[in-house]
Amino acid sequence: MKSHCFALLVHDRPDPLDLLKMALKELSIETYSVRNCEEAKRLIPQTQPQLVFTDTALPDGSWRDVIELAEKIGLPVNVIVVGTIEDVKFYLTALERGAFDFVLPPFELDALDFIVQSASQNTRIRRQAQALAAMA
Repeated sequence: MKSHCFALLVHDRPDPLDLLKMALKELSIETYSVRNCEEAKRLIPQTQPQLVFTDTALPDGSWRDVIELAEKIGLPVNVIVVGTIEDVKFYLTALERGAFDFVLPPFELDALDFIVQSASQNTRIRRQAQALAAMA
């Protein structure tokens, strides 16, 4: 049984994030979109998404800024970078800089479902550990 998952999408262009949004809807993942880092900075603490999907470039920053923002909020959340071209070097750089994963269109549902489930499970485990540590 799949558990509830909410993802925030950070992007200001429709391609490829609108395709991703449709694929996530097929997987019964709730999403909400914001257009820049500033909006994400306000909404991540309010909505507490398990996942944040970010475009590579944003009007006020980049995927690196979104990862830094997610790390600063103090609540575990996994960031997945959405690219447009296959680039192994970029993929490795994103992972080294703290991204949970890097995805590209076309968004094949089985592969995307595996990534989403792995990332959201990782977020749940980290949040439970954080809650237990706070109680100790």
